[in-house]
Amino acid sequence: MDEQEIKHTAETILRELPGVVGAFVQPDAFGHPREIHLLIKPGPPTREFAQHVRSVLESRLQIPIDKRIISIAQLADEKTLEGPEGKARGEPAADPGGRYRLLGIETEVSGGRVTVRLRLLYDGEEVTGEATEIEARDGRARAAAMAALGAVNRISGDKARFGLDFATIVEAVGSDYALASVAVTSPHLGRGAVNLSGANRVIEEDPETAAALAVLKATNRVLGFVMGKTDRQLRYRPRDR
Repeated sequence: MDEQEIKHTAETILRELPGVVGAFVQPDAFGHPREIHLLIKPGPPTREFAQHVRSVLESRLQIPIDKRIISIAQLADEKTLEGPEGKARGEPAADPGGRYRLLGIETEVSGGRVTVRLRLLYDGEEVTGEATEIEARDGRARAAAMAALGAVNRISGDKARFGLDFATIVEAVGSDYALASVAVTSPHLGRGAVNLSGANRVIEEDPETAAALAVLKATNRVLGFVMGKTDRQLRYRPRDR
């Protein structure tokens, strides 16, 4: 199979799996999956689901799949994060005590590049973030995600460092969703980096807000933990190497 055929076949296989509502596969130079991003319903443990995905794809495509390329964001039935001006946006998110509020996002396009500036309210204080990417829909999502992480890192200081693995837009159940995967390192979380994922529905053709909220959902619980906002014991597995 050629590059596009492998991509199409892999995405078709993934979307047929029970619980999957959205799938995106990015091929490498040889047409093999380089990134696999999934949005799934609440329920199955993501680690076990990733192992199942790997087994199914290797069996159906007859090519090896590295489990480290599989990233899963799971919808959850919890409270929503607030978008600009306090309006609830997108799907639910965890709220461990340290509450985010997205005050506003500004987007500027110049010379084929997009710059996103973000204002975030955390624990009563306003924090800002800014990032620039190539001007495209996924580029807007990545810029917003990086701007959100810039603000998150300002909050966490030396207690944790958050970095973006990816941010992209996928179609699921008739809507577009922003998916974000974040790696965090912290002395409070043990050795190695921990993978976090978040998803948020794109509303009114606004991938920037959706991507920023996806990042905030991914990082909210861990940031609350490392900042001492919750005394609940959190258990995370370091990312596989």
